[in-house]
Amino acid sequence: MQKGGFILLREYEFTVVAKADLPDADKQKIFAGYEEILKRDGGEFVKRDDWGSKRMAFPVRKNFRGHYMFYDTASSPASIAECERLLRIDENILRYLVIKIADKVDVEERKVELAKAAAASQRQAEER
Repeated sequence: MQKGGFILLREYEFTVVAKADLPDADKQKIFAGYEEILKRDGGEFVKRDDWGSKRMAFPVRKNFRGHYMFYDTASSPASIAECERLLRIDENILRYLVIKIADKVDVEERKVELAKAAAASQRQAEER
């Protein structure tokens, strides 16, 4: 995945659902471990959202609630593959979803785009 000594970063949306009944310290430790993997090879976070504990539409492994964490990240494909491998075998993770958004990403430009979109949606909410 390297060209001329540079590691290609791609943009991914990454959603992880952990068991909601875990202590907060354990959840933070789990998410921090996956964040560290995503930052390998120069990866960066464009956006990180903790959606908190939510009721799921159907039980997953006898769990009715899950703690949701959302990431918009620029990471290497190798980091994503390693993260997915570990998510599959982690008993505290109920579900996860990884979507490749773009093959090339300018992190700073993407952050500006997201900030503009958030400001526009906030203005719309205030107008209502």
